[in-house]
Amino acid sequence: MIILLGSKTNLEINSPPQNDPELRRYHQAKALGKKTVLFVCTANAIRSQMAEALVNHFLRDRWAAFSAGFLPQTIHPLAVKALKEIGLDPGSQTSKHLDIFKDLKFDKVITLCSQADEECTYYPGMEEKVHLPFPDPGVSFSSFWGGAGRFRAVRDEMKKVLLAYLEQDLPGRNP
Repeated sequence: MIILLGSKTNLEINSPPQNDPELRRYHQAKALGKKTVLFVCTANAIRSQMAEALVNHFLRDRWAAFSAGFLPQTIHPLAVKALKEIGLDPGSQTSKHLDIFKDLKFDKVITLCSQADEECTYYPGMEEKVHLPFPDPGVSFSSFWGGAGRFRAVRDEMKKVLLAYLEQDLPGRNP
């Protein structure tokens, strides 16, 4: 067991099952020479899920993206809808606790919300942590009653910012 010391809480990390599909996907990506990025958001229900799907689609030949949270929740249906609108199907993605990745070394760990940034001050195997905050489209009451526009706006901004950020970290590119 590993204990993460964050600015507000201590989190106990238990060992994940060795046959976890995410672990297999990680090792396969590394064997193919891909860079790896872990997106962290508190609930792993909206922003980190969208980031994972976007990177795995648009940068799939060079990056393998994963996502996790400290308090994983069910993936928000409007996040799924926003991704499907641009031809991405996150149907195989699940909300995951950060502990399943504790023994892996990522090229980048990117926090997407302020709470994750505060809690994720150190993580085993973290090569580099970056904080790229995006607003939470699920916080307003209207998001549950047709507020899909907020999800689209965050999706589009994430696509623009995250893909450009990761593209600059590829061999042969000048930042």
